Amino acid sequence: MNLSDWYGVAKTSEILGISQSLLWELKQTNELTAGEHWIYATGKRKSNVLWNVIGIRNWQIAKTKESENAPDDVSAKKIVTYQKMGV
Repeated sequence: MNLSDWYGVAKTSEILGISQSLLWELKQTNELTAGEHWIYATGKRKSNVLWNVIGIRNWQIAKTKESENAPDDVSAKKIVTYQKMGV
């Protein structure tokens, strides 16, 4: 892992093409892993967060493949419809 792969949230957002708020949400929900996708710059909780653009890009690729390879019936269950039921 190269030190130049770690950036602040603004640069990471720009490089990866996702919003800063989404990065924070992915961190908060544990979609991204501490030490792999993000770190505290000083190793302490109150310091700035640095983001691993290579690690997150690989996560994006894996999630894309996962969603594209999901069976149609699983994906279909996630589709919301607004049709009246039992009519």
